[in-house]
Amino acid sequence: MTHVLVFGSRGQLAQELKRAEWKEGTTLTFLGRADADLSAPQTLAPIVEQARPDAIVIAAAYTAVDKAESEEALATAVNAKGPAAISAAAAAWDVPVIYVSTDYIFDGNKEGWYDEADKPSPLSAYGRSKLAGEERVRSANPRHLILRTSWVYSAHGSNFVRTMIRLAASRDAVDVVEDQFGCPTAAADLAQAISRVLPALLDPAARFGTYHLAGASDTTWHGFAEGVFTALAQRGMSRPQNLAIKTSAYPTPARRPMNSRLLSAHFRDIYGVSLPPWEESLPKVLNELLPA
Repeated sequence: MTHVLVFGSRGQLAQELKRAEWKEGTTLTFLGRADADLSAPQTLAPIVEQARPDAIVIAAAYTAVDKAESEEALATAVNAKGPAAISAAAAAWDVPVIYVSTDYIFDGNKEGWYDEADKPSPLSAYGRSKLAGEERVRSANPRHLILRTSWVYSAHGSNFVRTMIRLAASRDAVDVVEDQFGCPTAAADLAQAISRVLPALLDPAARFGTYHLAGASDTTWHGFAEGVFTALAQRGMSRPQNLAIKTSAYPTPARRPMNSRLLSAHFRDIYGVSLPPWEESLPKVLNELLPA
């Protein structure tokens, strides 16, 4: 039997981890905020010690990117100090930890795709908090798998796809940024990848470290919205006009990286796992969200 302790229960990734296919004999325990508050790091070690899991997935995070600009201390507690405490407690029992990070640790100034050798340089409080989380997890537990992903979407929670569907129902036209590039990643694909590689992490010879794991194809927010709106039209639903705008026309408290393309080839080479392109995964999510 393999017992996996998951910090997080209601977020997009946690929801999909519940539905993922796991190796026979694997049991998962999900801890919501009421069970484990990552903003209170001093309370987390006893939880790990009592559970004594075989592996830990830190799926909980502070993800309010713009709000983090005025709550950086809280974002850092949840995204860095809490995961560090979990990782240190896990290390005492030689338990591997998976920490999910983000494209926001980069400034987006690179011309091509980012790989793991590129130097992080976050533009926002959220990005800084996640980079701090990477660094603290890395220092606290040598048996760590840090997975950087991007533009996560699903049928759950708050995400770009759900927002576009909501706006399409109430507007004739929608302004969407056309000069930010990234790799949309279905939470279900990310969860399934974690379930596939987790057994390998229990091997003492596992290749731990920091990896990129995102959707295999890139687009802009405008291009991603076009995929959603086209699917609405195919279902006979209202299709708004998709108006392309520049980032400068849509100011936000937090600066976004203009280029969030993450190259996942290293993870594929080491673990034999890669995620499908967003064009393949988006219809599955839309089938959940839209009437037949």
